[in-house]
Parts: sequence; structure tokens; C-alpha cells
Amino acid sequence: MKVRWIIGAMVFGLLLSCKEEERAPMPEPTDSTIVYDLPSVEFVQQLDIAEDATAQWSVFNEFKSTLASIPNSNLERIRTQSERLTNYSDSLTKQIPEVLSTMPIKTRLDVVHARLRLFNQSSEEVVVDSVELKNNFKESITAFNTLLYQINEKFDKDAIQRQEDANFSHEIQQRFRDSIFEIEKSRQR
Repeated sequence: MKVRWIIGAMVFGLLLSCKEEERAPMPEPTDSTIVYDLPSVEFVQQLDIAEDATAQWSVFNEFKSTLASIPNSNLERIRTQSERLTNYSDSLTKQIPEVLSTMPIKTRLDVVHARLRLFNQSSEEVVVDSVELKNNFKESITAFNTLLYQINEKFDKDAIQRQEDANFSHEIQQRFRDSIFEIEKSRQR
């Protein structure tokens, strides 16, 4: 009997708490004509050989110029450009030239893609948080510059390796000549 009273009281309390909920008003959407003061873009200087390699990469130059065009844009343009950048980064990830197809570069591309998706998501909010938008843009620029740095580093390492290989080859040739010279010298005695 006591249990029924307790259950009845709980059901009654539940029914009282289920009265019509007040609806929260929807926030006003952010005006798409507002111009955001996003930081200007400065890219890491590419080595000539790295620039030649990235020029062969489909949409790389379009990606770079689109990224550079975003500062001082209105929200509508930021939304379209961030969507375009996300698509470009996806394309870059899928079509890496053989010369650039290394794990560090692939990893950096993944980071660029993830950062751009966050930037795109923050621009697509109904109410855009300008601080979050700015931070996500800065992070996207940083990720892209790190990718450029990684590409430069790859070509620097390749040049060092070629130089070491040439030095080693020269050293082996010199040893070979020295050993032939020694053999000839010993025969003449």
C-alpha cells in the first residue's frame, strides 16, 4: 500500500513537471554582409624546386590564392570561400604528386583539411562567433604554412642526400683509384 502511494506521488509529480515548456526564442542569424577583420595572410617562402613541384599539383595554386583572398571579406564570401577551400584540400589529399607523396606531407595535408573544416563550420553557424572564426582562420593559415615548410624540408633533405651520395661516390672512386695506383706501384718494384 505504501509502495502504491509512493508510485502515485511520483507519477503525479512527473505529470506536473511535464507542463508545456517555454520555447527559447531563436537567435537572430548573423548578417552575411558583415565584414570580418581576419588577419592578412603571409605564406612561408617556397624553394624554387618546391614551387615547381606544387605548380604541377592540381588546384594547389587555386587553393593558395583562395586562402589569401579571405581577409576583409564579408560573411557570405567567407562561407563560399571556406567551402571551396575544404573541397580543394580534399582534392589535394587525393591527388598528391609522386614527388610529394611522403608521410609527413600527407599528415600535414590531413591537418590542413581538418582545420579548414573547422573554419568552414564556424562560418556556417547561425550566429557566428567572430573570435572563433578568427582563431579557426589563423589555425588554417598556420596549418598551411606548416605544410609549405614540410614541402621545403623534403626538398632540402633530398638535396642533402644527393650531395652525400655524390660525396660517397666520389670517395669510393678515389679509393678505387688509390688501390689501383697501389697495385701498379707494387708491380713496378
